[in-house]
Amino acid sequence: MPRRTLSTKLALCRRLKRALLAGALCGLGLLLAAQPATAQYQRTARRQPPDAPRAGEVLSPETAAKVDAFIADIQETEASLEVNLLRSKLIRTRQPVSRVSIVNPEIVELVQYGPTEFELIGLQTGTTTVTLWFGGPQPNADILRYQVTVVRDRDDVTERELQYGDLQDMINELFPNSMVYLVPVADKLIVKGQARDSEEATQIMAVIRGETVNAYGQFVSGLGPVQGAAADVYPDEGQSIEASSVISMLEVPGEQQVMLKVRIAELSRTSLRDMGVEFDTLIGDSSFFTSILSGAPTVVATFDDGDVTMLLKAFASNGMSKILAEPNLVTLNGYTASFIAGGEFAVPTVVGVGGAAASTTSFRGFGTQLTFTPTIVDKDRIRLQVSPEFSSLDSGNSVGGIPGLNTRAANTTVELREGQWLAIAGLLQDEQTGSNSRIPFVGDIPYLRALFSDKTVTTGETELIVLVSPELVHPMEPEELPPLLPGMEVTQPDDHHFYIHGHIEGQPGCDHRATVWPMYADEIQATMHREKYQSSESFYLSGPHGFSE
Repeated sequence: MPRRTLSTKLALCRRLKRALLAGALCGLGLLLAAQPATAQYQRTARRQPPDAPRAGEVLSPETAAKVDAFIADIQETEASLEVNLLRSKLIRTRQPVSRVSIVNPEIVELVQYGPTEFELIGLQTGTTTVTLWFGGPQPNADILRYQVTVVRDRDDVTERELQYGDLQDMINELFPNSMVYLVPVADKLIVKGQARDSEEATQIMAVIRGETVNAYGQFVSGLGPVQGAAADVYPDEGQSIEASSVISMLEVPGEQQVMLKVRIAELSRTSLRDMGVEFDTLIGDSSFFTSILSGAPTVVATFDDGDVTMLLKAFASNGMSKILAEPNLVTLNGYTASFIAGGEFAVPTVVGVGGAAASTTSFRGFGTQLTFTPTIVDKDRIRLQVSPEFSSLDSGNSVGGIPGLNTRAANTTVELREGQWLAIAGLLQDEQTGSNSRIPFVGDIPYLRALFSDKTVTTGETELIVLVSPELVHPMEPEELPPLLPGMEVTQPDDHHFYIHGHIEGQPGCDHRATVWPMYADEIQATMHREKYQSSESFYLSGPHGFSE
């Protein structure tokens, strides 16, 4: 584009801009001359509807006339006032105050003692507006508006930091093997640093929170080490600072996972000896008969000569049972863990009376059960709350079709080092019962008592011991995982070993699959005779991504 043409266009644009600006100023002057009282309404409130004029915009003549007709005056806050939190300012006025208005009473509270004296109290941090009316009747009263801001007292903040600094020094002096830092942030008290062990960490938190710890290393109030409020550092001086919520970020070095090994071993032996005689004698037209045999299984000998029939019973039995349970369980320091390997049976319970009765069902577990809570108190010294239990069904002790349980259980608290074993429960029981049933008088005769009596002797011996041992553990790396887990080498037997030899397990490494054998029998047999199982892996293998073909 030629330079002359460009300069001509720029000049025309400047002239047009000046003309538009002059017209706007002229119109504004005419409007101001016609409506001199509307200048004070050219400001708008902070919150306005979307179609309302923005601050600084000129109102239309109709809107300005309506505002002037209905609104006499709009007053903004004229002064500012600052009050410290939980402090007050006493204000005395030269003229009596006839009315007071507070926008947010939760921030400040005004207590008026007389017409010219009142107190302004800061309740919580924030900003609000306080309006005072002075003078006589309300239409003629003078109005003064304050913007009141409640702030924290700098002296309180400094005093809070100083007091918690003193508490920090005292804690580090009381526990020289730990390093504790107390950091007040807002209304919180952050406890950082490192404790020697979990027991010392609990004691430090108890001092900070002003609580006590029981013999198990637990807070008496039931709150955990992360909750609660900080105790007053100088209680003899009163509550000089605001109470703070405590957040524990103390770290305890070392492993924090505990594995508990439990061994439950029981050996029980029983014996039974029983002997009795029964005979029937025919004397003339009368017969003499004795029967005092018990219902137990017997070895019987019968002698019969026509007139005398005698039945001799002799019985002996011995029984033995062995129980060995070895549950292992891992949990974090201070957390409760439970373990059950067994089953559950239903126990119906009737609730209510008469027509309002209803039946509910609960389940009772049996088998090997273990519940324990470890607490690492000193490096590798561990306090255990442990409850091992082993139970089995006892159909002979059933009620209403619900079986009973034979239970071996213990519940105790012990303390021992890592790797040490402790017998927490044991039982040595020797029971013996005997009975002698006989016919009176005749059964008491020395040489005849064997023929007119039934004797039984039962003996039972039980030995039980429960051992526990804690161990600090950490997760295994992938290369540390055992290559073979229980059952990984158990395979299916092929048809030859199952039908001919009666095997229920196959040979290790021979992964026979009965589900695909009928479909691929010919092909699999050919590869089996030639290369054993190597060429039939596509039919047999089962891996982490599922079965093969």
